Amino acid sequence: MKYAALIAPVVLLLLPGACGPGDASTDGSTDTTGMSGGLTETTDPSESGGATEVTGSTAPTGEPDELPAACGESDPAVSASFEVLVDGQPGYYSLVLPCVVDVVVTDGSTSDTLLTCDDNGSPVAVTVRLPVSPEGAVAWGTGDAVTLDAKRENFDVYENSHLELRGADATLLAAGYLPNIGALVPGRFAPITVEPVAACGAIKGFMESDVTSYRLDFQLEGMPPVSVFSGHRGVLVIDADERFAIDVQRARYNDCCHADESFELLVRRVKPG
Repeated sequence: MKYAALIAPVVLLLLPGACGPGDASTDGSTDTTGMSGGLTETTDPSESGGATEVTGSTAPTGEPDELPAACGESDPAVSASFEVLVDGQPGYYSLVLPCVVDVVVTDGSTSDTLLTCDDNGSPVAVTVRLPVSPEGAVAWGTGDAVTLDAKRENFDVYENSHLELRGADATLLAAGYLPNIGALVPGRFAPITVEPVAACGAIKGFMESDVTSYRLDFQLEGMPPVSVFSGHRGVLVIDADERFAIDVQRARYNDCCHADESFELLVRRVKPG
């Protein structure tokens, strides 16, 4: 079955001194909560006249004289963690399935969306587990028809995971990486565009490791943008009733050694309140 497919280990050619995605910090410690950063939160344009303030500089051509303060800060409340359980079990999976929401259960800091999915006529029980957003509850519920696109791959020395949950009309409900080793995949967060900006230092050459935090610019057509640094949170206004809650746990460049970039981020549609 598609959902049960194990991803075969991939034998990688490791360069001398190669390290996993959690070993890239310059002091040798493991960092799974993201590098330093900051955020700019937009306001509802009906309240601000459509104006927005975006912190951080544009992408530098060299080392700037003074880096944005957000490059050296982080928010301990950030959580881009998500989990997909197939028939109640964690593991490796590859899913592209139509589903119906059975129920959404919130318990403390966790929100579970229980789905019944259709795999060529066979029902599959799937749970999508997300951190609760301070901005409000998720904007979907019992009986909603959705499409789940999720994969967790094992590459021996690191893993890649992605999640997309969309409504029957392709409306974005939730999307994220945990992590993505390498560049962002175009369209993963559509209709939101996500642009990495090297606002915290110069991009180095291959193997010139100097792990640095991206600023990610999130844009939704017709609405004010929001910029979120690695290790911080942001809110992107949809309309008067809904928001996209954004957690950027990690957004790095000049990373070593399997790819120059790595990301852990989660976006979910919520109803304020």
